Amino acid sequence: MSKSKQIAEWKEKKFGRMITEEELIKRAHPAWPYLYFTPGEYIKPEVIDRVMAGSIELHTHGAPTAWLEGRSNYYDTAISCSEQKMKAVVFKDQDTPTNMMAGVLQRSLDALAADKAKRGEEFTPVQVFGGIVLDKSIGGMNLQAVKKALSIGRCKEIWLPANDSAHLQEVFGDETKGYRVSDMSGTLTPEMIGVLEILHDYNTNSTGERCCLATCHVSNEEKYDVSKYVKQRGMNVGVVHDHITQELTLNSVEEALELIDLGSYVEICSNSVVPWSAMTNWIVAYDYTIELTKRLIKERGPEHILLVTDAGLPGYDEVPALRVLIETLLKNGISEADLNVMCKDAPAALIGKI
Repeated sequence: MSKSKQIAEWKEKKFGRMITEEELIKRAHPAWPYLYFTPGEYIKPEVIDRVMAGSIELHTHGAPTAWLEGRSNYYDTAISCSEQKMKAVVFKDQDTPTNMMAGVLQRSLDALAADKAKRGEEFTPVQVFGGIVLDKSIGGMNLQAVKKALSIGRCKEIWLPANDSAHLQEVFGDETKGYRVSDMSGTLTPEMIGVLEILHDYNTNSTGERCCLATCHVSNEEKYDVSKYVKQRGMNVGVVHDHITQELTLNSVEEALELIDLGSYVEICSNSVVPWSAMTNWIVAYDYTIELTKRLIKERGPEHILLVTDAGLPGYDEVPALRVLIETLLKNGISEADLNVMCKDAPAALIGKI
């Protein structure tokens, strides 16, 4: 029998862990959307520009990659981020390390900036970083791969298993096909402890270099086990919990508050607010996402909340995805000051020297 509260609730609840039947009834009302139309305050583009300038994106995707035609190109994404005056972007890919690509791309951007400067054109390159996902394509919970990624440089994030997490594979029907990072009752695997020790040693330096750990697609129980281990031992590791309003990795308000109290960071993701074109069948937890974000800011402040996009797929590009997230939160009463913390200060604390 599964130890996962999430798995148990998915079996008991019709519409996922947080979306209620009342919400769906409201959305199916014969006068929808007119009865519930609330356009909110108009947000001037220059306000969004101010938040975008200097922002740091910790979770976006890109191409080239062979498996999905039409994905946003890494180079084009970096150019558009630079034009928005963003400070840094961290690219993620489930199949390959991205920090090696980041080094090559940075040289290209720096060369472009130098060429533009000769013509009197202003262009400040975004700083490009990457990392690795501990899926089967790089050997799973592979300590040597973690060490190698850090030694190569421009590695700002290590993600725990995504497609190959036992949690996701359990949802698909066979958890034995995936990796666990704990016994879901407080004891971490030796490999998980090894990853944390590597990151602790790497972050304990005098240069300001840092790399964080993201829990990716593991279960909530595993998230807590990792966060508690880091907290109890005072380890120098920033822990990020990915897209906490997407159903697979969703947290309740109470769960998210507990994770923040353990010193972790939580991601509020754009595609939980506005669906992208290929996800027209996505049940978007819009109301829940907005209210969760407000509650977390009110009760704990914005310092451990990250705004991310998870963009980089066909029809879903980084810059418009981040802009619409910022605009939506502004319309719902979240202040520009809080957005600046979530877009700039919080991610900067995790990745250090830029």
